[in-house]
Amino acid sequence: MITVRELDPSDEPLFDEWYAVLRAGATAGREAAIVVGHQALAYSLRNPGPARTRLPVAAFDSDRIVGAMLFEYRLEEDLDAIEVEIDVPPAERRRGIGTALWNWATTRAAELGRTIFQTEIGAPTESAPGLLFATALGFSVENVEDHLVVPLPYDETRLRELRQTAGEPDGYRLTAWAGPCPPQYLAEYADLRTAMDQDVPTGGMTHDPAPWTVERLRTSEERLAKNYLALVTMAHTTAGAPAGYTLMWLPRDDAEHAQQDDTLVLRDHRGHNLGTHLKLANLDQLAKHRSTQRWLHTWTALTNTPMQKVNARFGFKPVERLYELELAEQS
Repeated sequence: MITVRELDPSDEPLFDEWYAVLRAGATAGREAAIVVGHQALAYSLRNPGPARTRLPVAAFDSDRIVGAMLFEYRLEEDLDAIEVEIDVPPAERRRGIGTALWNWATTRAAELGRTIFQTEIGAPTESAPGLLFATALGFSVENVEDHLVVPLPYDETRLRELRQTAGEPDGYRLTAWAGPCPPQYLAEYADLRTAMDQDVPTGGMTHDPAPWTVERLRTSEERLAKNYLALVTMAHTTAGAPAGYTLMWLPRDDAEHAQQDDTLVLRDHRGHNLGTHLKLANLDQLAKHRSTQRWLHTWTALTNTPMQKVNARFGFKPVERLYELELAEQS
């Protein structure tokens, strides 16, 4: 008989078993899966922040964990939504384990008064088991992104060619930092992060982003710094107005992978090759701080043609797709 219950993340042996099951389910059949590291996820679950609640939930067969779910909801935005990730290792599938976890999620969501479910599934094909399971539950695909990678260390020949082609960032100056944002740029960086949340393509996903305040930014940076090194390059006009930024993450407990996250150029500053200049400058930072990472990952919406072209110039190749799905329960 399959039973489901929430776990205490401070119970280390049980958490270790749960994480192993989550990772086995999340990586099965995928060439380039990115899964949050054991250390980073343990810290997040054991030290709740003000912005979201995250719960580890396990499916048991007797005293053995056979399925894992990460159940979370935001506290400052998207107040009707629940985010779920359900992972079942291949050997345990088709036994009702995923359904049992889903039933737990719907019951808890009803108790919280939340009616929108969201999930992300990385998959090499549209026939991947996780994607089929989600659509069978009633989820609809609302946005699709390419998951792209480029090998590290970054190819120096391509880097020289990109620099020659890009020329100089006329009318702009770039500032780079590793770690927390310097105090003099905090307000501008928070505004750019807000603009990024409003600008990024999300298809039909329900999302009502809260603005990034300086306080919210500092709290987020402090929490993430425990497990990630942020590499940021920011662009200003020569008159001092912010124009864009790019952000990479180096996970501290992942020896293989680095992640290219946001790249934003404000609309009034597009058409000046600024996205390329930002990425080039941040690759210089990556060269200084990279240790053993062998792959740089990024995700770009299929509809984001300008960034798709930039990523292609930088040598990124697609390895799978990230599907964003949503299910809204009828009241």
